[in-house]
Amino acid sequence: MHKRALALTAALALAFSALSTAPAAADGHLGDTYVAIGDSEAAGTGNKPYVDESCLRSAKSYPMLLAAMTGGVESNACAGATTLDVLTTQLGDIGPATQLVTITAGVNNIGWQDVLLACSSAGSDVACATELAAANQDALTISPGIAQLIVAVRTMAPQALIVVTGYPLLFKDNLMSDCNVGAFQGGPVKFSAMQTTAVNAGLAGVNTAIEMTVEGYTLQTGDPGVVYVDVDAAFDGHALCDTGDRWISGLSSGKGTADRGFHPNAAGQQAYAAAIAAAIAPLMGG
Repeated sequence: MHKRALALTAALALAFSALSTAPAAADGHLGDTYVAIGDSEAAGTGNKPYVDESCLRSAKSYPMLLAAMTGGVESNACAGATTLDVLTTQLGDIGPATQLVTITAGVNNIGWQDVLLACSSAGSDVACATELAAANQDALTISPGIAQLIVAVRTMAPQALIVVTGYPLLFKDNLMSDCNVGAFQGGPVKFSAMQTTAVNAGLAGVNTAIEMTVEGYTLQTGDPGVVYVDVDAAFDGHALCDTGDRWISGLSSGKGTADRGFHPNAAGQQAYAAAIAAAIAPLMGG
C-alpha cells in the first residue's frame, strides 16, 4: 500500500506540473455544456450507425444516451485513444461554461486487445508472455495519464462535474470451462477458465488504478466535483459466457462487424449510461 501511495503521489505531482501546458479552449469559445472524451468504450464502437466513421463513434454510445438528460453532448471519444491521445486531441470543446465532462480512458495504454488475442487460443505462451510484459510496463502510465486529464479538464472548466469511469470485466466470474468468444482470421477463439480469470484480474487492475487516481486527486485538492463511477456492477450477469443476455460482444470477422469484439453492445452502452446517470443525478440536482 505504501508503494501505491508513493506512485499515486508522483502521478499527481506530474499532473499538477502540467497545468501551465494544459490545452485551452479556442478563443471566444465558452465550451459545450456536456463534453464526452475517451476511447472506444465512450465512442460506442461496434454499434452502428456511426456518426463518425474515423473514430468509430456510435449514435448508440453512452454519451449520446446521456444527452437526453443533459440537453445535448459534444462527444470527441475515439476508438484506440490512449490517455495521451485524449489529452492532446479531445479537449477543444471544453470551456468555462462546460457543466459535465465524462472520461473513459486508460485501457488502450496497455494495448489490451493485443494482450487478449495473445493470451487466448489464437495466441501462444510466448506471445502471451511478451504482451503481458509490455502491458505491465505500460500500465504505469495509466495513473499519471488520468491525473493529467483531470487537471487539464478542471483548468479549462472550473465549474464542471468531471466523471471518470472504469470498465466492465469481460468474462463471467469463476468460469469452470472454456469460453468461446467467436472467430478471428477464420479460426475459432476461446479462453480457458484460467485465462478468463487472468483477463478479469487485469481489467480490475486498470479500474483500481483509475479509481485510486480520482480518490488521490480529491484528497489532495478537496475538489468535490470529480467522481469515479464503477460500471462493472451494472454488467453483473451479462459478461461473456455469463448467465444472462450478453452485453459485451464477442469476436466476429464479418464485414462491418469486426469492430464489435470485446466492446459493450447496445445494451451494454445503456448500462454504462444508467450507471453514470445514477451517480450524477444527485450531484446535478436531478
